[in-house]
Amino acid sequence: MILFVLSVIDILAGVSLLFPNFLGLYIGIAVLLKGISSMFGIPTGDLGIVIMGGIDIIAGLMLFLNFSIPWFWILPILKGIYSMLSGLGG
Repeated sequence: MILFVLSVIDILAGVSLLFPNFLGLYIGIAVLLKGISSMFGIPTGDLGIVIMGGIDIIAGLMLFLNFSIPWFWILPILKGIYSMLSGLGG
């Protein structure tokens, strides 16, 4: 259940990057905190977790500071869909 909620937050982050006036600051703070906790809270050093946390941190900073990299919104949406499908399968 919690993975589903975190996946929805990722998808909302991607939509917020595409449409900046859609809850940008609030989703940015949530994604930034989620990225920091996944990057520095997991001591395993798994490369997949580090990459996903990095995507969260970059997306959170972009939403929080109100700038964007063209086409970056695809990564949080794909990350959210991947997390949602892996959570349903496992």
